[in-house]
Amino acid sequence: MERDVVFFDLDGTLLPIDIDDFLRKYFKALTREFSDTFDPDYFIKSLLKATNAMIENNGERLNIDVFIDSFLNLMGVDNQSDMMNRFDKFYQEKFPRLGADIRAGKVPANLIKHLKESGYQLVLATNPVFPLQAIKERMNWANVDPGDFAYISCYENMHYCKPNPGFYQEILQKIDVEPERAMMIGNDVQEDMIAATLGMETYLLTDFLIDRRTDNSRIDWKGTMEELFAYLTNK
Repeated sequence: MERDVVFFDLDGTLLPIDIDDFLRKYFKALTREFSDTFDPDYFIKSLLKATNAMIENNGERLNIDVFIDSFLNLMGVDNQSDMMNRFDKFYQEKFPRLGADIRAGKVPANLIKHLKESGYQLVLATNPVFPLQAIKERMNWANVDPGDFAYISCYENMHYCKPNPGFYQEILQKIDVEPERAMMIGNDVQEDMIAATLGMETYLLTDFLIDRRTDNSRIDWKGTMEELFAYLTNK
C-alpha cells in the first residue's frame, strides 16, 4: 500500500526549538498575565496538573473540557467564561511575542511545499494540549501554512494525547486513512514513534532529539531535517 499521508510533529520537528526552553518562557509569560489574581507558584502547579489530566485523558471527553474542569477546580474559580477569556486574550496578544527570537530555516517550509505539490495529505500531529490559535501561531513561526494541512490536532478537537496510541488512531479515523498509508515524523522517541504500534511508518528527527529511554518503539528511519528532506523528495 502506498504511503501518501504524512504526519508531522511541531515543536522540535517543523519548528526548531528546544521544548523545555520554550515552556519556561511560556510559563513565565502566562504567569505574568495572571499575577494580579493568582499566586504564581500555585498557578503554574495547577496548570501542570490540568495539563497532565489531558495527557491521561481516556477518550471520553475532549481535552479542552478535561483541562477546564481540572484547572478551574484546582484554582477554585466558578466563572469559566472570564477565565477562558483571559486565556484567549493572552494567546491573541502576548503569546505571539514568544516567537520573536525563533529563526526557522527554509528546509521545513520547502519540504511541506514539496509534499503538498506532490499530492501528499499532510497532518499536523502536535500534542493537543494547546488551543488551535496557539498551534497555528507556532506554525507561522515555522513558516508553514496551516492551510496546507488536512488536519491539525489541538485541545479543541482531540480526546487523547501523546504518547497514547489512541491519539494517532483518532486522527486516522477522522481523516479516514489506514495506518499503512501514513508516516509519522517527529523528534520524540516515546511520543512520536509510538505510532509504529498502529502500523504507521516512522521517521525520527535527530536535530532536537528527545529520548527518555523508557521503551523500544520501532524506528524505521532517522536523521536530520536535511536528511529527511532528501529522503522524502527522492521517493
